[in-house]
Amino acid sequence: MKTKLLSLALLCALLAGCNKTTEPASPAVAPAAKPAATGPNLTAQPDVGKIEQVPVTASGSATTPGAAVNQALKTAIMQVNGTKIEATTATLNTFSQITGQLDVETSGGSDSIKASATVQSSHFAEMIVAQSQGVVTTFQVVKMTPPAEKGGMFTADISATIAKFKAPADSGKIKIVVAPLRSDRASFDIGGRAVPADVVLGQLRQQMIDALTQSGRFTVLDRQFESELEGELDLITSGKAVNQDFAKLGQALTADLVWVGVVNELNYTRHARQLQTSDRELVSFSGGWSISHRMINLATRQILQSGTIEGRAPSMAPTTLGSGINADAVLQDMRQIIAKRSAEAILLQTFPISVVERNGMEVILSQGGASVVQGARYRLYLQGKELRDPQTGQSLGNTETDCCDVVITRVAPKMSYGVLENVTAKLDGVAPGALQVREMLPPRSEQSAAAAQAAAPSSAKKPNGPAEPKAQAKTSKKAEAKAGADDKDW
Repeated sequence: MKTKLLSLALLCALLAGCNKTTEPASPAVAPAAKPAATGPNLTAQPDVGKIEQVPVTASGSATTPGAAVNQALKTAIMQVNGTKIEATTATLNTFSQITGQLDVETSGGSDSIKASATVQSSHFAEMIVAQSQGVVTTFQVVKMTPPAEKGGMFTADISATIAKFKAPADSGKIKIVVAPLRSDRASFDIGGRAVPADVVLGQLRQQMIDALTQSGRFTVLDRQFESELEGELDLITSGKAVNQDFAKLGQALTADLVWVGVVNELNYTRHARQLQTSDRELVSFSGGWSISHRMINLATRQILQSGTIEGRAPSMAPTTLGSGINADAVLQDMRQIIAKRSAEAILLQTFPISVVERNGMEVILSQGGASVVQGARYRLYLQGKELRDPQTGQSLGNTETDCCDVVITRVAPKMSYGVLENVTAKLDGVAPGALQVREMLPPRSEQSAAAAQAAAPSSAKKPNGPAEPKAQAKTSKKAEAKAGADDKDW
């Protein structure tokens, strides 16, 4: 009786244990876990890619047992990594040496019996894993099939775990390289000081890289520190690094687009004239910049975008007070403007800034960093139907309706926040991305001045209008006379 009770208790315990093992599976698919994915991710780390272990099975056939195993290993590695791992050739050569020894060991007697015993031993598997330098993490010969007739083929069936590098998510973006900028000038005149062109162009290139990286729209590839990168890769191949790091070899990305720029002009010239009636100089400063740029499709050499942008630096009026300028600050300002305008030209054509979320009049825009300016005002347009050229079939873009302005209140690295103003379109039901930025608007003070100037002709009409031109003529003659007197002092 005690034996029956003990058996019954043991059976209940086993059933309870089975129930416990099956219960944890249900929370994994429970709907309650979904809201967590939409909340803030407070533990995110930079995505630099990672090495995964991929189980795989493969077969290989050859005239010897060793060659059959080697062919199966090659197939297994190629199934997981293709031809991306530079160490694959060296690894397979090592395998050839090991499996070649297998052929020597099985050259006498019954090949199939000796080969099966050798390749299925733990010693052979450990030797393969050790010599793979991390490419193969587990290995087993499942079956060795001898040839059906003399001179036939051995077939090796293997199972293995192969290390594979999983690229970061950003590698799926459009990959771009910023080429070194060019100029036919050896130096640039900044406030009377000759600044070497290579210094200015190098700094400008870095600012372009910063602007495109901060936009979050491209994978920007480095082409400046190749020797340092090669040094790190050499550390892996030297055997001093963890074996699994071999999966990082052969993963370098190539560009989809190459941005090239040519600086045509960049100066801030000091103008000085000696006054004849005194020992003073009349000094002023003025200058500007001009840059031609292209976006080239690397595969086809097709020019996708080409243009020239230019601007003027704030001038300093003539003065005899001896005030100078901070040449470094002036140059830095011009570089920042060039990089910003160039990045805007790229982004507005390839990835227009759009509203991704709206809560009343508060909105979140799809770009941040150097793409937008905090406190600036931008014009938004509502996207409509897409139109196509009836002759070429190519898209002409979407119809656009003037919608509103957005004032940027805060800029984050990959997004920005703003407030809508002057709304003239219905926003209910507008899909994310349908509101897009087209241009930056001038500050309110400049807009008001422009509006006042445009309205001036209609509001300034008076009955005795002809009297004003006479007054203006008298004023202009006085100014000319004064200017003539001033010229005598030069």
